[in-house]
Amino acid sequence: KIRKLHGNGKRAVTLAVYGTRAYEDALLELNRAVEGQGFQVAASAALIARHSIVPEVGAGRPDEKDQEEIRDFAKSVLEKLRTSFQGTVKVPGNDPYKEAMNMPLRRSPLPVRAIKCKECVSICPAEAISISDGMVTTDTEACILCMACTVACPQGARILPPPLQEQMNEKLGALKTVRRENEFYL
Repeated sequence: KIRKLHGNGKRAVTLAVYGTRAYEDALLELNRAVEGQGFQVAASAALIARHSIVPEVGAGRPDEKDQEEIRDFAKSVLEKLRTSFQGTVKVPGNDPYKEAMNMPLRRSPLPVRAIKCKECVSICPAEAISISDGMVTTDTEACILCMACTVACPQGARILPPPLQEQMNEKLGALKTVRRENEFYL
């Protein structure tokens, strides 16, 4: 989707939202993609939200403190944009980027309990889910494994296989009491 944009030198603010564990190279990769389309990145932020696979991690985030920090960041960005800003924002990340993980989702066919309500279709940022001829399917090449569909599904029809869910619960369980802070780059 970013490749469809044309910045022509316009300024941009990039944001990565993550569920407390890590955002790794996300901001660096996003900034490079945006800059590659002709934008100048004026500011970036890595913001905390509830984890999509283990919702007890980051539960209640973003909270009031987060919202206040984000408002303050927005004010700082506006002030920066009023100046004759030149250059680019430095964000953490590695080159080459960390390899993408490959997680086996139960994609299709979905269990009988799928009611084809289209919640998963409407929430999918990659537009990877479709309903056609009464079947819910996921384009595995387009899916970015954000797991938004599993959170949105009112019937619990979109899930990780139970052994994998248990593995994720165990792996991320230690983060249930960790409060990571948002990171802002101006």
